[in-house]
Amino acid sequence: MTIGESTELQYPDFKYSLNSSKVLNIRDGDLEKVLKAYNVTTSGLDEMVASIREWYEKQPHLPQGQLHDRMIIGHLLTRGFSVEQAKEKIDNYFAARHRMPDILGNWEPIPANTEKYLKQGYWIIPPFRTPENHRVVIFRILNPEMVVLDAARIGFMMSDYRLFNETSQGDHWIFDLSLATLSHVIQFNPLLISKIYYHITSCYALKLKGIHLVNVPSFAHSVLALLKKIMKEKHVSRLHLYDSFDKIFNVLPRDVFPNDIGGTSNLTCQDVADTWYETLQSDTWKAFYKHQSKTFQTDESKRISSSKITDTFGVEGSFRKLDLD
Repeated sequence: MTIGESTELQYPDFKYSLNSSKVLNIRDGDLEKVLKAYNVTTSGLDEMVASIREWYEKQPHLPQGQLHDRMIIGHLLTRGFSVEQAKEKIDNYFAARHRMPDILGNWEPIPANTEKYLKQGYWIIPPFRTPENHRVVIFRILNPEMVVLDAARIGFMMSDYRLFNETSQGDHWIFDLSLATLSHVIQFNPLLISKIYYHITSCYALKLKGIHLVNVPSFAHSVLALLKKIMKEKHVSRLHLYDSFDKIFNVLPRDVFPNDIGGTSNLTCQDVADTWYETLQSDTWKAFYKHQSKTFQTDESKRISSSKITDTFGVEGSFRKLDLD
C-alpha cells in the first residue's frame, strides 16, 4: 500500500492533498524522513494503520466508513507513532464534534465573518519550517471588531487540512494581541477557552513546542491567569510573553516568517492567506466540510467504553471554582 493511500474510498473525489506543496511545502519523501526519525519502517506504519482500522471498525459508537488512512497517519504522527494514544485521540476527535457545534460546526457554508477572517489572514501558517521540523502558526487580530468565535473556527479548519497532510513534528503558536479589546476578553469565556485547548491537545493532539503571546494588554491578564489554570504544566512552561513582535526572532528563525512582519521569507502574510483561502474554499475541501458536518458524529448510546470527554472538556472541577489570580 502506498503511504497515505486509503484502502477504502470514504470521500468520493476528495483531493485531500490539494495545494499541499504550496500550503505546507510538502515534498516527496517528507513522511519517510519523519518515519526514520521515529525508527518506524513503511511496513511497520502499514501494520499500525491496519491495527487502528481494525479497532475502529469494532467500535459501534464511531461513524463507520469515515476514517481515512491519512487521518490515521496524522494522529500517529502527533502521538509519536503510539497506536494506543492514536486510538484515544481518534475517539476524542469524533466524539467532540457533537459536543462543540459552536466551533466545530458551521464550516460549510462558511459564515461571512469566518470567510472574511480567513481571506484577510487573521490565521496564517507559513509553508516554511524551523530546522527542528517545527511549524509556526500565527494568529493576528486585524480589526478590533473581530468576533472571537468566528475567528476560532479557522484554526480548526486549518487543523483538519493538516491532519491529512502534515509532516512537521511540532508547533509554535504565536498570538499577536496588539489590537485586542476588552470585548475580546469578555468573549473568551472559560468554557470557550477550555474547548479550544482541549481540542488542540486531546483531539488533534498537536505537539505545542511554544506558545508565544505578543503585546498582551493589561486587561487580558485575567484570561491569561485562567488559561494557565487550564493548561497542562508542560505547556505553561512553554508559554512566553513579548512586548514586541521583533523579540520572537530571538527564539525562532526569521526565514520562517513572512517578510512584512519582520521575516526574511519571500512571502507576505497576504500571500500565505491567499493560498490557504484558495485551498480551504476549494470545491473539494468545501465538499469535505459539508460531508464532515453530516457524518462525523458518534452514537454515544452504543459506546462500549467510557468517553474521555466530560462536560468540562478535560478540566477538573467546575469553572465556577476557577478563581482568577
